Amino acid sequence: MDQQIAPQDRPDFPEEAVRWLLGATPRTVLVLDDAAIAAAFADYGHDVTEVRGSAEELPFPPRSIDVVVAPHGVPDDLASITKVLRPGGQLALICNERDQRIPWARKLDQSIGAPNAGDEPARDLVNSTLFGFVSDASFRYWQVVNHISLEALVRAELRHLDDAEADRRTAAALDLYADYGRGADGMQLPWVSRCFKATVVENAWAPPHSIDEERASGSEDGDESGTEASQEPPAPQDGSDSDLLLIDFR
Repeated sequence: MDQQIAPQDRPDFPEEAVRWLLGATPRTVLVLDDAAIAAAFADYGHDVTEVRGSAEELPFPPRSIDVVVAPHGVPDDLASITKVLRPGGQLALICNERDQRIPWARKLDQSIGAPNAGDEPARDLVNSTLFGFVSDASFRYWQVVNHISLEALVRAELRHLDDAEADRRTAAALDLYADYGRGADGMQLPWVSRCFKATVVENAWAPPHSIDEERASGSEDGDESGTEASQEPPAPQDGSDSDLLLIDFR
């Protein structure tokens, strides 16, 4: 992985969420614009690369990636994503939000003006013809933060703002933390990860098959030797006591 981030500055992304998104076997994974998520996935043995910038400029050959992970919403250019995915590859979305059931998480979001992802963060993926059915699952977990790691987290979230506004909101978050008087002992920050995944469509006429999907051992065209299975015509049904009368209503 190209860019590292200190463990104390990232959420302990839950293993069950990683397994749900990527499966149990090592994958070649591309993470868009999120070093923390990339680091968490690499911790579980996946071959992870984090890239920044537009999806139009992905520096990978066609059909070379198992899973593309988008932690900040559906990418604008889904067509470019499909080009780097292997057949059966998937686009995975992660919508990380602080758990609003916990008062201090609500106050923290208010202090920094954190946006809400809304009820349907995967809408554009659901409506896309480039991917199949969109599966979803939610995972809850906790991150221990102190004054230093909270500042790092908040500044990363506010990097799109100018320096003065980012400083103001960061100071508000640190004042909130100080009010709780936990000091270096830290506090638990609650997270909810809403996760989505969909398999790339290989062509317009075939249903998508994910890389995790187990195929049937037999071939539709015949058995392993290539010989077609014999098919005897069904015996005629005459409606007698020993036969089931079949009626075609088509």
